[in-house]
Amino acid sequence: MKNLEQKAMAYEMYSQQLQAIQNEIASIRALKNEINKTIETIENIKLDEETLIPVGPGVFLKAKIIEDKALLGIKSDLFIEKPFNETIEKLKNKLDELDKVEKEGIKRIEELSKIILELRKELEEAMKKEKEKKEQ
Repeated sequence: MKNLEQKAMAYEMYSQQLQAIQNEIASIRALKNEINKTIETIENIKLDEETLIPVGPGVFLKAKIIEDKALLGIKSDLFIEKPFNETIEKLKNKLDELDKVEKEGIKRIEELSKIILELRKELEEAMKKEKEKKEQ
């Protein structure tokens, strides 16, 4: 019976790990989507033309971009100024990093899924045997 309890605890622990990794991957994908939109926006900016700058949910300001430069946040309150092409390059590098983390997460999900499936089978078999013992 103790072995069954250990397997049940392991099943629960692995299931929680799986859920956490799935949430992390969802966050990574959302961030990648945001970065791709940012790259697209920067690539489409035309100097000295009016554009809309988002400042909050559904709120935009009209502005004219006068320089080929963007401010990149490197810490919570520290920014560096970079030309658009360097900004795009840094964003693409970030996408590459996120791709690697996402692939590692997917690999871990596959591993955990196999473990969880095996534990589920073992638990179902053990519960079936317990039920059969009680019916005798």
